[in-house]
Amino acid sequence: MDLIDKRLIFYLFRDGRASQRSIANELGLTAPSLNYRFKKLEDEGVIKGFKLYLNPNLNFKYQMFVAFKNYDDFSADWISFKLKCLEWLNVYNILGDSLTDLKSKVSEMSSKLGDPAMSYVPLQSMIKLSSLSRKIIDYLMEDPRRPLSEISEILKVNTKTVERHVKYMIYKGIIMVIPLIDIPKADIVMFSMFSKQIDSLDETLQRCKVWKFSDGSAGVTTCVTENMELAKRYIDASRKVDPKADVMIVYDYDFK
Repeated sequence: MDLIDKRLIFYLFRDGRASQRSIANELGLTAPSLNYRFKKLEDEGVIKGFKLYLNPNLNFKYQMFVAFKNYDDFSADWISFKLKCLEWLNVYNILGDSLTDLKSKVSEMSSKLGDPAMSYVPLQSMIKLSSLSRKIIDYLMEDPRRPLSEISEILKVNTKTVERHVKYMIYKGIIMVIPLIDIPKADIVMFSMFSKQIDSLDETLQRCKVWKFSDGSAGVTTCVTENMELAKRYIDASRKVDPKADVMIVYDYDFK
């Protein structure tokens, strides 16, 4: 893994639908050179695939972030995603039919994992989409990197219309295309910052940020860097802005 490979992976984290041509332009590579690197990373199991993540509110579910000591692990079909951390915590995004249901699920997890070290319920409201947006999502579920021109042809809708719907859903955090990366093989560093004033860290973490879950105040920002030295710089700078921010180094993640 050289620096170019790591930057390629970073751009995929930033935009899981980024075309190889656009990434090649960012890295100053020819399209064939980028294609060779991309395929090599797939063949070596560094890039394992892509997943379409849907905001749970789209399916009329409530969500909650909760962290438990990682002496043990917990799996359930109502866990939307999981960040496995090197330190003493694992972070779970859990889904429920109501806020009361979320509390019940936390109690179920606590019976095995102990009391949660931290929890955060974002302000949220259910999301309503047009039938066209729903149909687009169905096709992206099959292949998150499917060309929008193919979807527009199937739906017999103008490509620009499909592009507008997809851009809106990504911008609003309704959908995200997640690259499934083997972090140890990629030799990169992923870390998450938890803060009750997460927006205050935006400027500090802008150059490394790949995901952000926020209700406008509290939230979680996940970053990817090329090495631990660079990660430490971002973490130290963030703690100057918010000394109470929690940080965890992520060695693996799982999105359903």
